[in-house]
Amino acid sequence: MKKFIFTILFLLAVTSHAQISTRQNPRSFSYKAVNTEYINKLELSVPDIPSLLIKQEKESHKFKPQSCAVLIPVNESLFDRCQKISCGDAEIYLLKIHCEGALALNLYSDDFFIPQGGELYLWNKDKSKCLGAFTCDNNTSDGRFATDYVYNDEMIIEYYRPLSVTQKARLNIQKIGYFYRDVIDDEIPYKSGFNSAESCNVNVNCSEGNNFRNQQRAVVRMLIPINYYEAAWCSGTLINNTANDKTPYVISAAHCIEEVDNKSLLSQVVFSFNYESSGCDNVTREPKYQTMEGCSLVSYGKRYGYGDTDYLLLRLNNNIPDSYGAYWAGWSTSDQAVSGAVCIHHPAGDLKKISTVDGALQSMGYAKGIWDYNTHWMVKWKKTQHGYGVTQGGSSGGALFNADGLIIGTLSGGESSCSASDDNKVDWYGRFDVTFKEIKKWIDPDNYNYTYFAGMDCTDSASVAVTDSLKISLYPVPAKDNITVVTENMEQDGVLTVLDAMGRCWFSIEVTSEDNPIHIDISGLTAGAYYVRLYVKGNSVIEKFIVQ
Repeated sequence: MKKFIFTILFLLAVTSHAQISTRQNPRSFSYKAVNTEYINKLELSVPDIPSLLIKQEKESHKFKPQSCAVLIPVNESLFDRCQKISCGDAEIYLLKIHCEGALALNLYSDDFFIPQGGELYLWNKDKSKCLGAFTCDNNTSDGRFATDYVYNDEMIIEYYRPLSVTQKARLNIQKIGYFYRDVIDDEIPYKSGFNSAESCNVNVNCSEGNNFRNQQRAVVRMLIPINYYEAAWCSGTLINNTANDKTPYVISAAHCIEEVDNKSLLSQVVFSFNYESSGCDNVTREPKYQTMEGCSLVSYGKRYGYGDTDYLLLRLNNNIPDSYGAYWAGWSTSDQAVSGAVCIHHPAGDLKKISTVDGALQSMGYAKGIWDYNTHWMVKWKKTQHGYGVTQGGSSGGALFNADGLIIGTLSGGESSCSASDDNKVDWYGRFDVTFKEIKKWIDPDNYNYTYFAGMDCTDSASVAVTDSLKISLYPVPAKDNITVVTENMEQDGVLTVLDAMGRCWFSIEVTSEDNPIHIDISGLTAGAYYVRLYVKGNSVIEKFIVQ
């Protein structure tokens, strides 16, 4: 066995948390000497949007998620193109990216590593939206990374390095997402609102959602690179499992992943939590929300074919911070056609909406019986107090909840729209009782065979979710000056991170399967509780230890 000894370098002031972003202002905002008007600029060619729209129109009858962005290849290192500015005891690296006419831009990287103490930020020209800090806790074993979007056609990337940080950061700008629709209304300035969903849709915080307040916290918006050149919106829902361990499973629709077998794309899915209006009315400014990036494929059903429900089960690469206020929705395996169901979803990637079913569900194959198997629920939407909730592109994968708030289906597609006649405001949901047979070993790992299972709140007690194979053990516990990490079933390279009880990243290092055991110098840590997290190719495991 090859033995490695790593020494942790500790900073007295650490601001990073175990999240995708610490949501603080970029460091350059505090330095008057930094003038972004004169920094290096990378000018990108405008993609051929008209041709893309023609292609999408031809494929409109097929299972397709709601495309929202073109992915422009770049493949250049930030540090080869940026401008470095010295600011006292730190250096700031800045690069401006411009692509004419974009409604928004985001970043994709296939070689990403931030050393402990380094911070990455993205922001737009008028500073109306800032992302970051991204820190060592965003490191993954495959080096892939993606961000949410910032508005307008100009984005600034900033890397902040205290001079005490000697380890080099890596950020290859693999692609830039060029958003051309469904982020904002083309006719309304981006500061005025979002309005990409059809006007009859009902915000989830209207009275129609009063009986589903927990369930709405389970619903997430997903920004998915569906192939190498396009990104799209879909909806997903956190789903509980019978171990009640807060495993971050998300259920959605298989057609949301255009190239399902290309698992590397899943490392760059961005999940948005609590993306919703604070009340019943549409808001004029984008609300605050939280994001996480990266997931792995657990299971999926065929998009086209007999006997399949078009389901998709994903697992987020990291556990969800309690501060997100998430809820893991319960489910029912009943095959009874119930009344009183609702769908909570993100039409066109817009704020979270709720649609209410008119009458009882109908069981049938998708698309009016073209399929022979009863794999789907057909629903018809009704007008409620605040609108006529329907679905549209971006709603795909959204969960259908029964009156008890349990998942009974996931959206495949349909004909509903605000302009459709009442009789044609219909959609089809893959039946969860059928899907359950395919995902049972993950959702019911102890084989309890429940016909229904309740949801779980982030405040409920749970064990730390671990994988079936990847394991770590720590000794001595409690520890004082050193701790040893022994890995089990680690067959690929990974990233080892040390976190404190507040989720702050104190140390992060890339490790290989041969680095076993791993000895860590913790003499710089104060007494208290800490965690070691090992992340390997979509799997992660966390173990707690105490420093005396």
